[in-house]
Amino acid sequence: MEKLEKLKPGSELLSPLNGGLPSSSRGITSVMQTLRVEVVARALDMLWRELELAGEPLIFKSPAHGQMYTEHHPLLLAKLVAEGERRKRERPGQLANWQRLEAPAYAQGIAETEDTGLLLKADMLRDAEPGDRGVIPAVPTGWLCYRFNSSWSALSVYFYDPEDNERVGHVTAIPRGREDQWLAFLELLDDLHTRIARRHRRGRIEIIGGNDEMVEVIERTTFNDVVLPAETLTQVAAQRRIFDAKILRRYDTLRVPRLRKVLLIGPPGTGKTTLLKAEGSYHAKQGGLVFYVCAPGKSRGSSSWQHLSYALRSAAESKLPTLVLVEDFEMFVSDPQELQLVLNTLDGVATPDNPAGTLLLATSNDPERIDQRIRDRPGRVDILIEIGPVESVEMAERFLKHFLGVAYREEEHAALAPLLLGQPGSHFREVCIAAAMRALDQDHTAVTHDDLLQAHELILNGRALAAQGERFMPASARKRGGFLGKHAR
Repeated sequence: MEKLEKLKPGSELLSPLNGGLPSSSRGITSVMQTLRVEVVARALDMLWRELELAGEPLIFKSPAHGQMYTEHHPLLLAKLVAEGERRKRERPGQLANWQRLEAPAYAQGIAETEDTGLLLKADMLRDAEPGDRGVIPAVPTGWLCYRFNSSWSALSVYFYDPEDNERVGHVTAIPRGREDQWLAFLELLDDLHTRIARRHRRGRIEIIGGNDEMVEVIERTTFNDVVLPAETLTQVAAQRRIFDAKILRRYDTLRVPRLRKVLLIGPPGTGKTTLLKAEGSYHAKQGGLVFYVCAPGKSRGSSSWQHLSYALRSAAESKLPTLVLVEDFEMFVSDPQELQLVLNTLDGVATPDNPAGTLLLATSNDPERIDQRIRDRPGRVDILIEIGPVESVEMAERFLKHFLGVAYREEEHAALAPLLLGQPGSHFREVCIAAAMRALDQDHTAVTHDDLLQAHELILNGRALAAQGERFMPASARKRGGFLGKHAR
């Protein structure tokens, strides 16, 4: 075979654009397919020798790391060089300088034009959207040359590759024997990328699988909106200890992933969702990162569990104290085909470990639907906290005062509290709203005890009727009679 050094620039042998390599045998012309990565690898080898770089080149696909190939991002490279110049002690893999090269002619146009593809948010992790500020171009395609403090050089190419499932190609050439230093270089870049992301994500609320308008809803929620027994609030607040340095060290000593899983259980309308949002708002104000995970629609290509799994992995990668919020937990872990993945992630070989701590706070109206291997296995769900209907007169009075606001009068309304026991908090809200509407209809200047009582009974009667499903079923054909009212024979 002809040596690469003897190949002429522009030779058909290096062209991936004509369907492959021409070959002839006994007068018959055939075409052999050439992959872009092969063309790039050969071009790197030729460029290495053309630039007379030291050492025999080792050409390979650089390992994927993080959420981008950071070694091709100009911003990160410039910051890494600047950091190295400020440091007194040299680090392994420290970059001295770098430069962008023109694509060589024998690369047949691969990565000849710089193309960033898209824009990123300021945290350099997510795609930018209309209205964002401080956006940054993503990794551009192109050819780079790196020079390191320890007097060695490397080449790298980032290009679009439709033959690859990831749609991008990435090939690197380094001197043989410098593999460890190249990986140290990548680690420095990843650490820099993480620090930028952490700076921009502190105190943020991010929605996974849902509408970003939810962020404002969560931000507005406070513990003033939560009406629950003090012992329940204390029990939930105690779970935040996962973020304490002492507890994190204890987890680390035990070699346990720093992930706490808490499940709030109880019937609908008891205040679980409001508590979730209040915890999210509080955590963000403390400078933590919040993921609110929504179940995708049926037409989406991803599953509910994939959304939750992504949130847990992202929490670990952020290295920030992270709160992951999930409503209707049973919807996320009920697919039998995903059960093993769920078990391995919640407490197994695939559990993400966040050095700053992750708290998964989830709710369930129907914990019976959750597989026992998840619900009842210590470590997969660390603690279950029940949030039930109102059971004390004191709590009933608190709910009336909360939802009536300035209209509440103890001498007028407190007597109704015992009648409302056993109802969820949402029932109190609807009673108070319906009572206020009745007061307007009756031209009352204030909401009366009778307004509340009538509203309470009206809502209960409606539920009782709805529970009698047979009342709303059409009569059978036999009971109704046949066609045109004639009895069927």
